[in-house]
Amino acid sequence: MGSRQPLSRSRILDAAVSFADEHGVDALTMRKVADALDFRVMSLYNHVANKQEMLSGMLDVVVGEIDPPATEGSWKDVMQASAAAAHAVLSRHKWAAGEWSKRPPGPHRLRYIESILRILTEAELGPEVVYRGYHAVTMHIVGFTLQEIGYEETLGDNLEEMASAFLEEMGADYPYMAEHVRGHLGDHDHGDEFAFVLGLILDGLDRSTCKTRG
Repeated sequence: MGSRQPLSRSRILDAAVSFADEHGVDALTMRKVADALDFRVMSLYNHVANKQEMLSGMLDVVVGEIDPPATEGSWKDVMQASAAAAHAVLSRHKWAAGEWSKRPPGPHRLRYIESILRILTEAELGPEVVYRGYHAVTMHIVGFTLQEIGYEETLGDNLEEMASAFLEEMGADYPYMAEHVRGHLGDHDHGDEFAFVLGLILDGLDRSTCKTRG
C-alpha cells in the first residue's frame, strides 16, 4: 500500500476551492476540507491558520487562473480580453466574486492588479483617470459577475414564467419596466452585455483623458 500524498498549503487550498465550487462557500469548514483530504482537521492548522486565511488563499488560487493580459495590441482590446478572462474565471467559481472585497490581495491578485494598472498607465490616460479607471474596471468585473450569478440562482429556469406573470399582473402599471422585461423573453439577442458595458467604461475613460489634455 502506498503512502498518502503529504499535506501542504496548496493541497488544502485546492481541495477547499473544489469543495466551495460544489457545495458553496457557506458550507465550507476546516473539518470538511480535512475530511475531503482524509486528514485530521488539526493537521490543516499546520498550514492554514483558520477559515478566514483559507478563504483568502482560495480567492488567490482562483485569481491565479486568470490568463495574464497581452503585452501588445490596443489598450482597449487588451483590457477587454483581460476583463473577459477574469469574468469567465469568477463565473466558473461562483462564490469567488462575493469574497473579492472581503479578502486582502495575495500574490496572484497583486499581479492581476498590477497588470490592470499597467494597461491603463501605458495608455497614457493620466494619473487621475488611471486611479478612477482601475476602480471602474474592477467594479464592473466583480459587480457584473455577482449580479449575473444572483439572477441565475434566483430565476434559473423560471425567468419566462415570472416575466409572463409580471406582464399580465403589473405590466400596465409599469409600462417601461414591462418593455424591458419583454427584452428578456423570446429570441432577443442582446450580444455580450459584459463586453458592451466595459466598452462604454473604456470609451468614457478615453474621453476623460481627451478633456484633461484639452
